[in-house]
Order: sequence, then C-alpha cells, then structure tokens
Amino acid sequence: MTEEKVTGLKKLGQTLHTHLQKPRVRQGLKLLQWLMTGLIFLYLIFRVEQIGWAEVRHALPAAPLFYLLFFVIYLCQPASELLIYRLIWNVGLWRCFPVFVRKKIFNTGVMGYSGEAYLCFWAIPRLELSQKEIFSTVKDNNILSALTSNSMTVFLLAIFFLTGQIKVITNADPSVTSYLILAAVITVILVPVVIRFRRHILALPPVIVRKVLTIHISRLLLVLGLQILQWNVVLPEVPVTTWVLLITAQMVLTRIPFLPNSELIFLGVCLSMTGFVNAPEARVAGMFVAAGALTQGLHLLLYALTSFGNFRPVALPQQS
Repeated sequence: MTEEKVTGLKKLGQTLHTHLQKPRVRQGLKLLQWLMTGLIFLYLIFRVEQIGWAEVRHALPAAPLFYLLFFVIYLCQPASELLIYRLIWNVGLWRCFPVFVRKKIFNTGVMGYSGEAYLCFWAIPRLELSQKEIFSTVKDNNILSALTSNSMTVFLLAIFFLTGQIKVITNADPSVTSYLILAAVITVILVPVVIRFRRHILALPPVIVRKVLTIHISRLLLVLGLQILQWNVVLPEVPVTTWVLLITAQMVLTRIPFLPNSELIFLGVCLSMTGFVNAPEARVAGMFVAAGALTQGLHLLLYALTSFGNFRPVALPQQS
C-alpha cells in the first residue's frame, strides 16, 4: 500500500471518528442499537417457535449429564476466543466474557461472521489499538480458525468417502451434497494459500500464530469428544462412527460463509438421518429437537442477560 493511500485512510478514519462523537450521531447509533436488539429478540423467538415448544416438552432427554455437557460445549467457543483475544490484544478480558457469548450468538444464531463485525465495533472504542490493528487481528484469528476446522473437516470427509459412509449423509439429505462440495473447495483453496503466503496474509507474529493454533486445535478436539459423549449418554447403543459422521456434517455446515443459523440447518440434517441411526427414531428425533430448542432458547436468554452492562477490558501489568 502506498504512503498516499495510508495517509488517505488515516484522514478517513479521523473524519469518521469526529462524526461519531457528535451528540446526534451517538443518539442515532444508540437508537439503531436498540432497534437491532429488538429485531434479534424477535428473530430468536421466531426460531424457537419454529422448533415447537410442545414437541420439546415431550422429547427432552432425562439424563442430567446431557444438559451439563450441553452447557459446557456451548461455552467452549466463547471461552477459547476470550483466551485468544487476550493473547493477541494483550489486555485482560475476563470481565468481557459476555461479549464473546454475544459473538457466538450472532455467528451461530443469526449469520456467519456477523459476530466478527459485532466484536470489531465493540473493540474499536474500548481498546488502545487502531481500527486497522483490530480488523487485522480479527481477520487473522478467523483465518487460523478456518484453517484448523477446514483441515479437520476434510480429513474426516476423506475417511468417510474412502469407506463409502459419506453416502449416509448425502442419501438422507441430498441438499447437503452442495455443502460438502463447497466446503471441500474452500479448504482446497484456503489451506495451501495460507501456508504459502502466510507472511503476507497473517500480521500476527509466528509465536502468537502457533499459540492461537494450539488453542483452536485443543478446543476443536475437546468439543468433538464432549459432543460424542453427550449423544452417547442418551443413546449408548449407537456406534461412535455414527456420531462422528454427524459431527462431520455439522462441521461442514459451519464452514460455509454467511450461512444463516447453521445450527437449525444441522438440526434438519440430523432429523432427516434418524432412520440411519441404529436406535428408535422417536428417541433420536427427541434428542436433536431438544438440543436445537435448548440452543435457540439459550441464545435468547443469554442475549437478554448480556444486553446490559458496559463490558470493558483491563490493562495487563507490564512484564519486566
């Protein structure tokens, strides 16, 4: 980027900052924030209604461990991202955990990558970093997360493709085939490009990149294990390979950019595959409907609880 372009971007940023400080603009942004909050509330209520409250009441699993594991799995993503951004921003973020919960809600309950936009706009007025640095670090973390998840997804897809079990997903829901192809194409392009041009694409130092990748890999393996354990608690007679196949389908869906509410789409895939699971269809459907409703209901509850409070990062003590 030329020096003239950098100077132009700085002037644009200064002008934008000046306008944002005007009382009318701040009031307008506040009104827009409340409007968006109301729309998201309505959206999440609509999603819960789509699943059906009555069906859920009759289908909830009885095992308490199922619900404990559900909450642990739900919180793994925001917890790992809090650790990552504490590392790359070098600020204390423990008080800001609700921010990362909301980021998860935006990404999985509304639309992919909407959470990243929310995080950037939350961070800009609260961190002693430039807008460019904030957008760059969020971009780098997304690339590393996608690199980890896409690599694992393609690895699992390759195993099931070679063993012929991939037909279980495609036969149950033919629309998933397009998702599989798209996810594979994204990975085939993304992984070599990031590895080859990592010094030009990633602004984070190599030592930070290695630590962030370690957190992503650890979180991914932990969630995979906990998810299999959660389903096994309700249906212990189902082979582990069946659950791994379902997790693969879920990972494929989460790799599709800007896919609206991937969790509900995954719920539809699971319900269409009940006939392929070696267990009574009603129990299988009940487990997935319960999990889907719990997810959307928890999205709604936590979004409401985290709508209040001005969560601010704290400076870390300087290392001597």
